[in-house]
Amino acid sequence: MRKLFLFLLTIYSSVLFAQQIPLNQHVQNRLNQLLINADSSVYTSFRSMNWLELQQLNVLQKTAITDSIFGLNANENGSYFFNHFTTDNWIKTAGANGVLAVDPVLDGTIGISSEKDKPLISGGAGLHLQSVINNKISFDASFIGHSNQFPQYVDSLIVNKNYIIPGSIAAYRRKNRRFNYADVNLNFTYTPNKHFLISAGYGKQFIGDGYRSLFLSDNATSYPYLRLQARLWKLTYNVLYNRYENKYWYLVDGKSQPKYSTIHYLGINVSKKLQLGVFDQVTWLGRDTNFRRGFDVTYLNPLIYMRPIEFAIGSPDNAIIGLAFKYKAFNQGFVYGQLALDDLFIGASLDSGRQFYGNKYALQLGVWNNNVFGVKDLTWRLEWNGVRPYVYGHGVGNNISLNYTHYYQSLTDPFAANFHEFISIFNYTNKRWYGSMENLFTIRGERPADKPASFNNGEDLWGGEEDIIRFGDKTLQGNKVKYFYNQLSAGYLINPKNRLSVQADAIYRRRWGTGIKQSEMLFSVGIKTNLFNNYYDY
Repeated sequence: MRKLFLFLLTIYSSVLFAQQIPLNQHVQNRLNQLLINADSSVYTSFRSMNWLELQQLNVLQKTAITDSIFGLNANENGSYFFNHFTTDNWIKTAGANGVLAVDPVLDGTIGISSEKDKPLISGGAGLHLQSVINNKISFDASFIGHSNQFPQYVDSLIVNKNYIIPGSIAAYRRKNRRFNYADVNLNFTYTPNKHFLISAGYGKQFIGDGYRSLFLSDNATSYPYLRLQARLWKLTYNVLYNRYENKYWYLVDGKSQPKYSTIHYLGINVSKKLQLGVFDQVTWLGRDTNFRRGFDVTYLNPLIYMRPIEFAIGSPDNAIIGLAFKYKAFNQGFVYGQLALDDLFIGASLDSGRQFYGNKYALQLGVWNNNVFGVKDLTWRLEWNGVRPYVYGHGVGNNISLNYTHYYQSLTDPFAANFHEFISIFNYTNKRWYGSMENLFTIRGERPADKPASFNNGEDLWGGEEDIIRFGDKTLQGNKVKYFYNQLSAGYLINPKNRLSVQADAIYRRRWGTGIKQSEMLFSVGIKTNLFNNYYDY
């Protein structure tokens, strides 16, 4: 049997899998708790971490049962065919230099919605594979096939977006608005020492310390990427090369066109309490009707802020720059924020005396605290995000496809642009039990009913910038539509090692504005593997 698993390990290694820390909010919340007292050399804002990079720094101690998700240990005993159903990976083999683990990815829920006559029944099944060799190379892969039914408001979005599932790919629609689709994530990571990291795969990234990110979030579906990291002194520098796709937009020879992105993110641990981040990204089309550009090798340039400078003097590509901070203001908490600049033309505003539409910026400010109200392991996050109209959008004509999207989905906040968003999230854990309460209130400016469908009010990243008002625009312009989203969740970890859980959810959503009045309540219960985030809070 051991020979069989070693053979499988060789096969899995050859097709590039990688062991990532899940971006699931409960996992990331626990990571915040572990990192709050860690050595100040850990820069926390690049959230798509691999456990090996934290192991190399030797600053974290796993102390609770909920920490078992972090890392595979070759010294742990093997568990063949579910001998440790509730305490270990379901299938695992460990040797002197490596470990291989195989776990299920399950999702089976039943729910009722106030807007649907029949119960909502969803199911999904797949596998999660992890491997570590010599504590320097890690592999991770997950695959899950879904057959899901959604609340009415999610159904409406899916139908309006050509059957693209939020956070996933285009689905096959069956009867009773049941959608079939699959999610795949792959990763390979090599950490020769604590100073360098190379990672490649197919998945999602997240930059920031918030619930949302104004730089890059896991809101859209997975994509191919290459990540390079260098860590020296108080500096942590990540370079990320991504490939996105303009699904259902700008077809050449009948095919949707790819676009590429280079991201630079420099983190600075100024002191034990203060961290600063400097961000830039540039996006370009891989092909147009005249020529095939592919991956432009000039964007291999590892120097931050070089391409935005070129953009300012006439480059046709789409660049965004940004600044971030995190400050440990409390013994068990921190404040954080982001500033993203898509375009900035202050002179145009000063000359006219009115705000110029090309002043595109987004702001975030938040606070996270642990052990609030004196309750151990009760955390609270309060966050505000404000994004001006037309931010993350781009140009006219075919240049619209250079917007900051992937697969028709925003790469940052699901509300895209032209909104103010307030989020409060409480999280609580007690051994295997966990719970959360999210309250969201958003005001978003949307296209007024008396405007034609082609009119871009600033919230549509695919609306373009042709025939729009050049001066006098403001955040929340248009029909002010309000969103009120509340979710109460409670669950029990069947197995903390693979995050298999039983969970119940109660959701109330309301959307209202001039000519708009929607509300929906949803109750659901099910068994699920909590490794990923599903952002239906919009």
